[in-house]
Amino acid sequence: MAYRLPNLNAVRAFDAAARHQSFTRAADELGVTHASISRYVKNLEAELGVTLFERRHRQVALTPAGAHYADVVADALTLISIETGTRARDAKGKVVLEIDSDLAVLWLMPRLDNAVLDGLGIELELRSYPEPPRTIVPDTDLAITWGPMDVPGYSREPFLSFTMFPVCAPEHAERVLTRGLTANKLIYDRGVSSWDELLKRAGTGLDAAEGHLIFHRTHLCLEAAVRGLGVAVGDDVTAGAMLREGRLVRPCGPFMPGRHAFHLSTASRGPIRPPVVALRDWLLEQAADHVRWAREAGFASPAEK
Repeated sequence: MAYRLPNLNAVRAFDAAARHQSFTRAADELGVTHASISRYVKNLEAELGVTLFERRHRQVALTPAGAHYADVVADALTLISIETGTRARDAKGKVVLEIDSDLAVLWLMPRLDNAVLDGLGIELELRSYPEPPRTIVPDTDLAITWGPMDVPGYSREPFLSFTMFPVCAPEHAERVLTRGLTANKLIYDRGVSSWDELLKRAGTGLDAAEGHLIFHRTHLCLEAAVRGLGVAVGDDVTAGAMLREGRLVRPCGPFMPGRHAFHLSTASRGPIRPPVVALRDWLLEQAADHVRWAREAGFASPAEK
């Protein structure tokens, strides 16, 4: 039976662009130019007879037809990749882990060292992206995502929930306690919703703040707080290492549960390779250890203790 297939390079380009919602990041992933991604997608649209992306100023967005085709393509590539991967994995035990970028920097990396990797007996490929992807790259073994993600070929389980609260450098704690949160510059990423809710719970509002500092990544917000630039919204997971080390403190409440939790997805089509099982079990052990520490250190909200 002869299969009618589109240009497979175009399919790969479309898949990457759909996952990143960006031709530029798709080009970076595949090692080609932005123009190549644009040309591949345009040719694929012509072959299919549908518009896959809405072109906006400096960004693209999937059309309903594009979203449907992206799901079909992701499912097909997952099957191909898993079957290929089970035969082509490095004998040493290569494991591909996708992880939220802030969680990778702030929670995972402080736990990784040569002793851990040698003990697990794996060769790790860690992938993270500036923006949360809408799906999981098909050759990924494990993925830790912010919020649940239903992807064909992957099972999913809760990994870490977290509690949010104000954090600052130790030398600024007294100022926060005596003068209040809004007597300081407030540090946040692109959205102010977390600070807005925390301040409402504290009986005040954003307009009362001494000033505002905006950084587009959680790890930059926390580093700014460490440097004494103001007060950030932290949480027991991403700020955990800095709280353990005493680089940050929680000067006051209120507590607030995170809007989403982190979830762990595992490739589930076919047998799970021993190196993947080893890393998954270690990650779950680390998550359980973190939960115990957060409760004992008093960083879990009263409802979670």
